[in-house]
Amino acid sequence: MTVRAGAGTGARSPSGARRLLQHPLVRRSETGLIAIIVLITIVAACALSDFRTATNANEAFNNAAQIAVVAIGETVVILARQIDLSVGATLGLSAFLVGSAVGHISGPFGPVLGVLMALGLGGVLGVGNAFLVDRVRMPAIIATLATLSIYSGLQVIVTNGSQLYVSQVPAWLANLRSDSWLGIGPFIWIAVICLVVTSFLMRMTRFGRDVYALGSNPEAAMYLGIRTRLRTFESFAFCGALAGLGGLLYTSQYGNVDATAGNGFELTVIAAAVIGGVSLFGGSGTPLSAVLGALLLTEIENILALMRISIFAEQTLEGSAIVVAVAVYAIASRRLRRPVRRELLLVGDDGPPAPPAGPLEPAQVGAALGGPLDA
Repeated sequence: MTVRAGAGTGARSPSGARRLLQHPLVRRSETGLIAIIVLITIVAACALSDFRTATNANEAFNNAAQIAVVAIGETVVILARQIDLSVGATLGLSAFLVGSAVGHISGPFGPVLGVLMALGLGGVLGVGNAFLVDRVRMPAIIATLATLSIYSGLQVIVTNGSQLYVSQVPAWLANLRSDSWLGIGPFIWIAVICLVVTSFLMRMTRFGRDVYALGSNPEAAMYLGIRTRLRTFESFAFCGALAGLGGLLYTSQYGNVDATAGNGFELTVIAAAVIGGVSLFGGSGTPLSAVLGALLLTEIENILALMRISIFAEQTLEGSAIVVAVAVYAIASRRLRRPVRRELLLVGDDGPPAPPAGPLEPAQVGAALGGPLDA
């Protein structure tokens, strides 16, 4: 006998408040993040006069944009159920090498060549990570921890104890942070472009759907004919490319680059992605989640700085935020899966539905992999 949900005289329709809470837009992690950011902004603006200044807002947005660019790349790797701990070293190495190289390039093509060099160098370093993970079969956390040390060592070697000064970089790069395009800083434009392009790739292309499938269930993705090894290489290369671009922004932001550039930046980037709702277990999250996480993290750091709280307290807060975000995600996942299990119990003796006769749609592929393709 089959028992239908809502059957019987005691069934009641959900209230308006419950229907609102069950709306897909309300249940998205991005909606909650936006609400938290708005709430913190209102409270900080009322409590701190320095927070309301245009200079402080511009500084905060520029800092968030740089973190967001690298966090978007990290998100793609995490969605594929991997992780890249070498993004900080990749950023630092790209900041010095590309910053030094563009100083010798003159003409109108200097900015274009600088961006291409940063993306290319970062992509090559990302492929090195993918080689260790896919070919050598090393766990991603071990492989990228090793390349973190390797790339950091290369950074010390290429700098040779010297420092890249702001006077050695071209004017377009030195002034990039302070310029304005249509009233908006270039850092923000670059972050928005990276967000739009990555969101399109993850939502509208086969690459994005394959990455979500790979992160949701690698074994099922392989049986479905997805080229999992290729997607792993592409994910790491994409992450490395955006880390290289972040190195170019780092050179513009700080001007002076030495062997310590980018140290610890990987923790900030991973914290931004995780706080934004990107699951460390893969297959869940969006590039927008990482951007919102970067905004929230930067806003909290900005408030602590205005309150003159120790930088060590900021580091403690970042670590605590990661723990809280992962715990909240785990609890929310269990709660969201309860209705699914309940409906499975209500199916009764009818058995599972028959397989579709035609080709699988993206939504059906997500269901076969154990969850929706959260693109």
